[in-house]
Formats: sequence, structure tokens, C-alpha cells
Amino acid sequence: MEHNERELLHERLKELSCLYDIAKITLNSSKIFDEIIGEIVQRIPEAWQFEADAVCHIQIRTVWYKSAEAPEENVSQEQLIRIEEQRIGRLRVFYPAPKYTEADFLEEEYRLLEKLALDLSLFIERQEIKSRELRYQESLRHHDRLKVLGEITAGIAHELNTPLGSILGFSQLIMDDSKDLATLADAEKIMHAAIHAREVVKKLMYFSCELPQRLECISFNELIQDTIVLIKPQLESRQIQLETHFSESPVSLQLDTVQITQVIFNLITNALYASGENGKILIETCDKGENAELIVQDFGRGMPEETVAQIFEPFFTTKEVGEGMGLGLSVVHGIVKSHKGSIFVKSKMGKGTMFRIVLPKKQVS
Repeated sequence: MEHNERELLHERLKELSCLYDIAKITLNSSKIFDEIIGEIVQRIPEAWQFEADAVCHIQIRTVWYKSAEAPEENVSQEQLIRIEEQRIGRLRVFYPAPKYTEADFLEEEYRLLEKLALDLSLFIERQEIKSRELRYQESLRHHDRLKVLGEITAGIAHELNTPLGSILGFSQLIMDDSKDLATLADAEKIMHAAIHAREVVKKLMYFSCELPQRLECISFNELIQDTIVLIKPQLESRQIQLETHFSESPVSLQLDTVQITQVIFNLITNALYASGENGKILIETCDKGENAELIVQDFGRGMPEETVAQIFEPFFTTKEVGEGMGLGLSVVHGIVKSHKGSIFVKSKMGKGTMFRIVLPKKQVS
């Protein structure tokens, strides 16, 4: 066998070995995506003829993975990474120049680069499909959990309403009939505690969508502005900057004014709590045709993913004991759901949280 044939065979074996190794790396389910791509980018240069000088870069969307920094002067070959004809990244191999020229890349290496780009495309597509499926399954589990909680809280609310009514009635009778000051004071405390308990029950019924609605057609922007007036003293005392961007066209919605006011108030209050002093809150409305959109965003501490997954559950709270019952966002969720709307949340630690509510302009029975 001639020397050149032996070299070509050696290069071919290197290429096949590279493809085999990368296939094994992508099948390793114990590693996360970044680790897998990190191993691949380190393995690819070994398949090139001058592996000691070869450098590989892989770009996936906005993220770059590098086996080393590219030489300042270089020659390179490149293949695009595509999913469904859409470019999502690129695969590059460099040699330092002028030590090497484009002629030093073998024809087989161009074909190998093409095959590697295709394999990466398939791997990334599988990972994104798997990620979407996991998010969908988690969304279904979350929806089912909220549905069950709604049914439970509706039952609890109905069970509590009757004895609370009796407590209020009998305490009122005591206050009407008794002339003993100590007894009157005790009866008044009982009445206040029962009224407070009724408010909790009302919030539970909001969450479970059990309270009847009084729908009317109102200006969405005006309702938000009126709610901001209610909470303005708290914003000023904490020196919170409030920035508003209302839709240019007037947005008219069919909704329950009291309930949606509570939604807006709760979201701004939460943003206020998360912002700390001298923070900033952004409120924005958008006209989306058949729907209207409200965004309430703070730039405070943010939340981890595990917290975001639980925030709409009754009695879940991140506040200190005594600062909240954990019903605010569960009430928001119940009201938005009863208006046939949707609520979305995005949060990042240290960057803040954004709530986006989408409501239909007309309520269809």
C-alpha cells in the first residue's frame, strides 16, 4: 500500500471514529445540553488532518462553544446548522494562517463537516422537542393541580360560610343584649375575627371561580389608572418609580370591575414588595384585536423556577410570617380564569418578574 493511501485510510478512520464518538456523546442522557456540546466541540478537531493546530467553534442560536480561541490570522471552513430550513447556528473549523491555507483542508473534511452539522441539527431538534414535551407535561400537571385545588377550596369555602354566619349572628345578638363592657369587648373581637375569616373565604371563592360576576363594558386603561391612584401612596413612600405605557387606542372590555381591580391591585402590590425601595415597576397595556393584554413587570429580586411553579397555589407565599396569607396570586389566577383569560409569568433571579395577562374583550357564554 502506498504512503498516500495509508494516510487517506488513517484520515478516514479518524473521521469515522469522530462520528462514532459524537454519537455516543449525544446519547449520554446523564449530561445537560451545554456539557454535551462542550464535549463535541473538543472532540471535532481530532478528526482533522492537522489536529494539533485545528480549532473548532460551534454557534447555537446566540451561544458559542469553543475548543480554543480562533487564531488571529486564520483560514476556516464552515457549515450552517439548520432546523426545518431555518438557520440556528454554525459549525467552524480553523487553521492558523499563514502556516496553512484553504488548500490544506481535505475534500473529505468538507463532507465530514457537512455530516457533523446535520447530526448536530438532528440532536438539537430532538432536545428542543423533548424540552417542549417536558414543559407541556409540567403545564398539564400544574393545570390539574390547580383544578383539584379549586375544587377543594370551593368545598372548604362553602363549609366555612355557614358556621361563620352563625358566629357573626350570635356575636351580634350578644352585643345587642349585653350591657357588660367586658362581654361587649369580647363579642366585638369575635365579630372582627369572623369578618376577617369571611374575607379569607371570599378570596378562596375567587380562586375557585365560585363568586358570581357583574359584567360591564369599561375602559381597560382607565380602570388601571384608577387602581394606580389607590396604591400611589405606597409607591411614593417606598420611592418606587412607576412607568406606564398604555395602548394608544382606547381598549374597552366586558368584565367585573371589582374583580379585575383586585387583579391589578394584587399584581402591583406584589411588584412593590419584590422591588424594594428606589425600585421600578412597568405597567403596559396592548390592544391585541379580540383580546387585551396587561403587563406588570418589576426589576427586583426575581424568583427561581421552583417558586414560579407554585405561586398560583393557595396559601403559598414567599413573604415572612404575618406579611401575607399566600392568597393574592391564587385569587388573581381564579379571577383571570373566570374571565376566560390567561396569565403568564416570567422570572429570573436578580432581574425581576413579569406577569402578562390576556383577557378577551367580550365574554362569550
